[in-house]
Amino acid sequence: DNICHSGGIMLTINKIFPQEKIPEKTESFLFFDIETTGFSRDNTILYLIGCGYFAEEGFQFIQWFNDDGTSEEEILLAFQNILSKKDWQLVTFNGNSFDIPYLKRHYDLNELTCDIEKYPSLDFYQFLKPFQNLFQMTHGKQKDWEQFLGLNREDKYDGGQLIAVYKDYLMSKDEDLLHNLLLHNEDDLLGMKYLLPLFSYRQIFLEDITLQRIAPTNKVFERGNGSIAISCRLPLPLPQPLEVSTPIGDLFSDKKDLSILTITLPFVEDVLKHFYKDYHNYYYLPKEERAIHKSVGCYVERQYRRAAKASTCYVKKEGIFLPLPKAQKHFGIQIENYPYEKTFPLYKREYKELRWFAEFDDVFSEKNTGISVYLRDIIKELLITRMECDL
Repeated sequence: DNICHSGGIMLTINKIFPQEKIPEKTESFLFFDIETTGFSRDNTILYLIGCGYFAEEGFQFIQWFNDDGTSEEEILLAFQNILSKKDWQLVTFNGNSFDIPYLKRHYDLNELTCDIEKYPSLDFYQFLKPFQNLFQMTHGKQKDWEQFLGLNREDKYDGGQLIAVYKDYLMSKDEDLLHNLLLHNEDDLLGMKYLLPLFSYRQIFLEDITLQRIAPTNKVFERGNGSIAISCRLPLPLPQPLEVSTPIGDLFSDKKDLSILTITLPFVEDVLKHFYKDYHNYYYLPKEERAIHKSVGCYVERQYRRAAKASTCYVKKEGIFLPLPKAQKHFGIQIENYPYEKTFPLYKREYKELRWFAEFDDVFSEKNTGISVYLRDIIKELLITRMECDL
């Protein structure tokens, strides 16, 4: 460790943690965490900033400690100097709600110029929050996610408990108290570094998913005639196995290869209806139970035709169909209204039903360039459904 005193006011701690290589896409990551004497931005002081970033020689770790209770300005200037060196991607745990607004306010209070809000920010708490219910976490704190990954930290305190420890240190200058204050911040910073593999859960929603194979299964879902298992390769291997069971489908990761995820979906072997949107241009033929365009229907005798309504403007199709994901947003997970119908016809059982279907052969046709989007959206809906079941 390299500990320096700045005029007996601010302590600067420099460390290098060995790192075999810089993780992919993290060259611009600046991890940081602050410690304060409370949540209020106007009535508390900043007593510690810790930050870290990846470099060729290892993980560079720096702490600036307010050793006398009056050196907040020096700490802010030191951190500002690091910020100015690079176009950083800030990485925090709940930093968007607390750390960044707090620092912004205290730069202003100290009449310092530092537009910390201009830097792009990645908040672990925000991007992991949708998965709390999935993994049955009550709070979703950083320590909860560390334990989920099997990590155990030396620090046993939380930030609130350390406020009294810091005040005791200012009076006593006890080295053991200083050790506890610095250790908590250090473990928070290193913990964020160790949480990086959790990105793979979020990347399921953002990057391409590659279809591997399709096989029949023996499972029967409600309102289904059978089911298929769709194996696909994820953009990144998962850090922990994933197993999800819902009334509309299942997900489970391969035990030997956590980059392989299998989706089990019901299929429907039935007669479904394809509805035309421009029903004003169609006649409905009651005896035949189908709609026909007016350019042709004008030749049908009047007693056998009537003006089509939205609910009667359809043609029937017998086949094997797969469910399409519903457009929705829950738990921060967005399922777009992907334009499947521009690729192939869509079907329903009845007009008011919310679930659309597509023919099995259309979904897995070589012409369907959106298969990755389909798989990704199905995974999203299964995860959303499972999370809702836990509420």
